[in-house]
Amino acid sequence: MDRIRNVIRKLFAGRQPREPANVEELRTDFRSRYHNFKLLLSANNKALEIMASIEQALQGNRSFGMSFVRTSATAISVNVFRMIRNLTELAPGKYAELHERFNEIQVRIDRLLAESEPVRDQRLIIPLSAITKNMGDLVGNKMANLGEVRNRLELNVPGGFVITSYAYQKFFDENNLLMEVNRRFQNTDVNSMEKLYELSADIYRMIVKADVPEELERAILNAYAKLEEEAGPGIRVALRSSALSEDVSGSSFAGQYRSELNVSPENIVRTYKEVVASKYSLTAITYRLNRGYKGEEIAMCVGCLAMVDAEAGGVAYSRNPVDLSDHSVFINSVWGLPKPVCDGSVDSDLFVVSRTRPMRVVFEEPKYKEQKFVCLPREGVCRMELSGDVGRQPSLTSQQACALAAVAVKLEAYYQSPQDIKWAVAKDGTLLVLQSRPLK
Repeated sequence: MDRIRNVIRKLFAGRQPREPANVEELRTDFRSRYHNFKLLLSANNKALEIMASIEQALQGNRSFGMSFVRTSATAISVNVFRMIRNLTELAPGKYAELHERFNEIQVRIDRLLAESEPVRDQRLIIPLSAITKNMGDLVGNKMANLGEVRNRLELNVPGGFVITSYAYQKFFDENNLLMEVNRRFQNTDVNSMEKLYELSADIYRMIVKADVPEELERAILNAYAKLEEEAGPGIRVALRSSALSEDVSGSSFAGQYRSELNVSPENIVRTYKEVVASKYSLTAITYRLNRGYKGEEIAMCVGCLAMVDAEAGGVAYSRNPVDLSDHSVFINSVWGLPKPVCDGSVDSDLFVVSRTRPMRVVFEEPKYKEQKFVCLPREGVCRMELSGDVGRQPSLTSQQACALAAVAVKLEAYYQSPQDIKWAVAKDGTLLVLQSRPLK
């Protein structure tokens, strides 16, 4: 940072006063320089954030794979390139050699990252009961974390399976989708939001219309049949995105990829394609462009979990999400499925639970909840109106709030960082963890 300050001082030092007639020219020049200076600082800060994330990974507190290495390296390169470009705008002609040196380093990095071993694990489907956190490159970080919660921490998690990154690769390869996606990107002005919207819709249609390989379709339906044996006949599933860069430190694709609830077996394969296609939603494309991620490096795995027709659900934070020095556990809860807490469509109850044992609710703020989301008998979900008495009642008891807070503290201690946890209470009162990720 000191080096950047010295560069800026040199850029503005020694300039002669302008004549009054040139005041407007001076203002225009200053605005341009100030704009490039802000962009320079922004790119510098982003590069430092990504490097800090790499340092954290190297400390060994969490597992990571080559997808993390590649996306981090790409993101740093993009931001360093932006810094060079902004320096060139601030001082034309003074930093031309930086471009040449940057290109030399980039060629070496690309050569190293291109050296990859062949895919050894060619499973198309992996049951959640066999998944741990070190399988992020195969099942995505979201499902790897959930498998860890179930199999190592032995917390309650719905049964299910994951359609793997190898399955995604097979689906794309047999339909030549990656080449078609890249061709469309090359012919699109990515600086135009209108063109990006058209690109997103075009790619989505292309992926949904593509044929899932017969071997993969058979594997998905066989996995559902096994889940049905475990969970009961006619079980519906929730299909959740689990991209390789999702839910890792330094990046968050929350709300940008698609999830579908209460899906029937007849529509699992089509819904799988819709979740995969959500990788190219407008928000996901713009996020990747801004962060410097390459789309081809982010495989989309999909988790298929037994659907929980929840009595109540929501989100828990193992610490105050706006003040991490506050060690209390914060819980947002509604009647029915947790969906409206995540999208903010319904006011949710707030419970604040002390971290010290014995845990107790230190603050409670029930809200009037006019509606709840419930599962339809055949497929899908719907809103249901709540009567005044039910809508005013807290959606959790004090005992349930404390039990949930204990789970949140346990997850934070295991992952050694504050956690953002999606949860649900089943009709029989069982508390289930649906997702746990670093608190952003």
